[in-house]
Amino acid sequence: MNAGLFPGKPASGSADPTKPRRPLPDEVARLIQAKILDGSFAPGERLPPERELATQLRVNRSSVREALKKLEQLRLVDIQRGSGTRVQDAQHASFEIVWTMLLDGDRPNLPRIRDLLELREVLLPGVLQLALERAGDAELETAVTSLRRAASPEVSDAGFLDELRELHVTLARMTHNRVLLILANSVTRFMAECEMPGELIELVAERQKLRPLLQRLALALSARDAETADRTGRELLRRLAKSFGAGIRA
Repeated sequence: MNAGLFPGKPASGSADPTKPRRPLPDEVARLIQAKILDGSFAPGERLPPERELATQLRVNRSSVREALKKLEQLRLVDIQRGSGTRVQDAQHASFEIVWTMLLDGDRPNLPRIRDLLELREVLLPGVLQLALERAGDAELETAVTSLRRAASPEVSDAGFLDELRELHVTLARMTHNRVLLILANSVTRFMAECEMPGELIELVAERQKLRPLLQRLALALSARDAETADRTGRELLRRLAKSFGAGIRA
């Protein structure tokens, strides 16, 4: 195994002293997972023995062993007694790895977050259709009020951002589909917890351009006009994704 695969300091939990330290096996699993996902370890390849991994990562073998078990649960590796550990094709991995893929260490992974935003746009027509079919009048009015508040020039920048974050949760709640609601809450929580000041600055700068779209979407929802809501919602998500990318690059 190339000793350069794990350069730098040994696995030691979170690099940010203000954040809780990761358990050592979790950090070891994260480092090996990153090498699987970036292709350093190819599907079908046998990983180095535990002893060699422990030496390179400067941790004990028990931490490596526990890390490999975690990766096996994620279906990233297959531990074969007596013949070592082989890398699995990541396309068959557990959905749980999506959330770890969104970060590169402690920084946002822009390509993977763009994938997530793209998925959100793909799901939007179905979400809106279910929401308009299933939502009661009171639920619909809550969504409309939220959109009008976001579009108002009187709301603070912080309030504007909060309304944008909660929009997807509000729409998912209207579908009465618990899986969609959990997914929307998870994405919203991730985006809120991820430190991306550039993105927030860019979104605030785009407020004037986003306001007409928010107002149009509010009208479409109020009229239960799925076609207009879909068209407007897609344009809104594209604008948000564009602002997001510009904010990260800044």
